[in-house]
Amino acid sequence: MASRGSIPKVMELAGIDMLPPEAGVPLIRRELTAGGTRGEIVIAQRLGLLQKEWDSTGGLDTTPEEVEVGALPVEGRLHAAPFADTSPQGPMIGRISGVGLHGGLTIETTLDPSIQPFLQDHQIDGTPVLPGVMGIEAFAEAALWMLPGWHVDAVEDVNFLAAFKFYRNAPRTATIHAVIHPQGDSLVADCCLVGQRRLPNQAEAQVTTHFTGRVRLTKQPPQGAIGQAPSAPARPVIEAADIYRVYFHGPAYQVVQRAWRDEGRMVGEMAQGLTCHHHPSERPTLLSPRLIELCFQTAGLWEMGLQGRMGLPQRVRQVCLCRAPELAEGQLYAVVTPADPDQGSFDAEVRDAEGNLYLHLSGYRTVALPNGLDAELLKPLQAAVSFEAVPA
Repeated sequence: MASRGSIPKVMELAGIDMLPPEAGVPLIRRELTAGGTRGEIVIAQRLGLLQKEWDSTGGLDTTPEEVEVGALPVEGRLHAAPFADTSPQGPMIGRISGVGLHGGLTIETTLDPSIQPFLQDHQIDGTPVLPGVMGIEAFAEAALWMLPGWHVDAVEDVNFLAAFKFYRNAPRTATIHAVIHPQGDSLVADCCLVGQRRLPNQAEAQVTTHFTGRVRLTKQPPQGAIGQAPSAPARPVIEAADIYRVYFHGPAYQVVQRAWRDEGRMVGEMAQGLTCHHHPSERPTLLSPRLIELCFQTAGLWEMGLQGRMGLPQRVRQVCLCRAPELAEGQLYAVVTPADPDQGSFDAEVRDAEGNLYLHLSGYRTVALPNGLDAELLKPLQAAVSFEAVPA
């Protein structure tokens, strides 16, 4: 259809590539004879104007004026405030800058290392670095921003592609994108966290995708489970004093009180009385980032004790928060199991002394820091991890 005359010229001016008849006719025949009976498909090359956003913010009024919750659209535009005010915002939600047809929700969050404890206490060689667990938290918060009443079932396929650093301890803006689409009875949000930097002698800013991941949302809240309680400590035990001579984490992220090997797995006991994690402290988090950090650090103790290497997060296949840690009446423990020694991946659970499951994490992988570790500082870790209890 429309393969001659003025239509191809009009399409070309609009930036739309038409399929040549020798390609288009067989495709149409295939769909008519063997395609599905409902729904739509698009087979195309460039779509030009068809992909153009007709409004820079997707019709969302992002001006900072106060708008009463539930207010009607003003001059054809929706205000960001009514959506954001339906539930308390987490620490990774900043300015809502748009909701596009193709780019989804865009959030710009400026983070200041002089204010945020999760940056002050997460520095590598003196440079604050956005913790990977806060990237996961950012994806969960962004995915739920427009969906009050829904719940995060899991965050999946998280990739930590590049460290988000705060050079010279200066504030920096993280841009979070979330594109939401249905998948069965769930909704799925494909997310990424992007940063920009102005480099000397370059006209354009350097744009880097730092983290990517997918958030699965359901109408039903997560369900906890009861299983095997963590084992009692075996000797030797790694104490916090020895752990944080090696780890670079400050007080807000010194989440391991002590750790020990339990046959083929590692147990990390959650520290109590931790300092404030984020500012303002009353902003709620959705996925309890320090529970995820407990799993990361406990896995790291296994790596340092057996391999003499410190690893930074590289990938997480899936993480699920099953129960709020505020419900725990006693200690919490991360039980970390090496799942694939060849690939260096770990699975982990956080449980209490009664066996209640709070968090499940699978497919955690790391990438080694290039700098070597002090052999003397590693000795307490190596003594505990290489220790194997002898059956009575």
